[in-house]
Amino acid sequence: MTTLVVIEWLEYYGMNWVRINGEDKIDLEFLGEDVKFTTSENESFLLSQIKSFWYRRGVFNIGNILTSEIQQFKFFQHVEVKKIVEFLFFKLEKLKSISSFNTSDNNKLITSSIARELKIKTTDDYLFSKSEFVKKLFTEKKIDFITKPIGGEGMHDFEKFTIYNYSKKITLKKITSNIFFPSLIQNYIEKKYELRIFYLDEKFYTMAILSQSDDKTKVDFRNYNKDIPNRTIPFKLPENMEVKIDLLMKKLNLNTGSIDMIVTPKNEFVFLEVNPVGQFGMTSYPCNYNLEEIVANYLRYD
Repeated sequence: MTTLVVIEWLEYYGMNWVRINGEDKIDLEFLGEDVKFTTSENESFLLSQIKSFWYRRGVFNIGNILTSEIQQFKFFQHVEVKKIVEFLFFKLEKLKSISSFNTSDNNKLITSSIARELKIKTTDDYLFSKSEFVKKLFTEKKIDFITKPIGGEGMHDFEKFTIYNYSKKITLKKITSNIFFPSLIQNYIEKKYELRIFYLDEKFYTMAILSQSDDKTKVDFRNYNKDIPNRTIPFKLPENMEVKIDLLMKKLNLNTGSIDMIVTPKNEFVFLEVNPVGQFGMTSYPCNYNLEEIVANYLRYD
């Protein structure tokens, strides 16, 4: 939906555009110093004709590469194609571009570590695979803890049901195995409200989410209460926090991203994570930021 609105703004400004989805087959013809793209709708254009680029997720689904039936050669060709695709993204990201193929898979643990180096307050991160060490932490700290996915994969569809990986409070009673898959545990932080921040080219568009008073959204606002939605309002980050977050984004080589933070009852700002290709519609509409138009303006090549 967000992409469609951005496209509508591009059309309003008279910009030519091509949208390629991850599942769309695309043919590539290599012309020496240029590459010809042909979409599944038989629309063709040259790499040299592209003026700006917006990466959301996925890779090119190339449909016309000839590969060998011999397994050893097939693997060699797979590596060759992988390097060609990396080069294409490298060329595209030299243009006026938003987001990046190379930085789209953000590592939450590394990001938090860099944030702490920049004196940005974060949660404490603990990785455990044995219950005895978890019990020791609980005994020593005597505070509440949560667990969440390390990679951030939020949803898993099964044949008859869906599992959502929200942040959850954890107690020792819930740990039933002595040895388990390596898991992330963080200290639970009481919040005054949460912040969702859309960052683009050194500019901040921030929304406060008043989620603390609802038991359903208290730990993780993504566990939406559709009957009584959280109130959301525009918010202005303190200048010193903008400076720190801007520096963090530059350290991560990100020119855009959706950032989650918590503001505590003591008005401390706690960084949680950044999604380099995160949705921004949820911030745009409630706060009247018109981010789709801002993104389209950024992509304009006239």
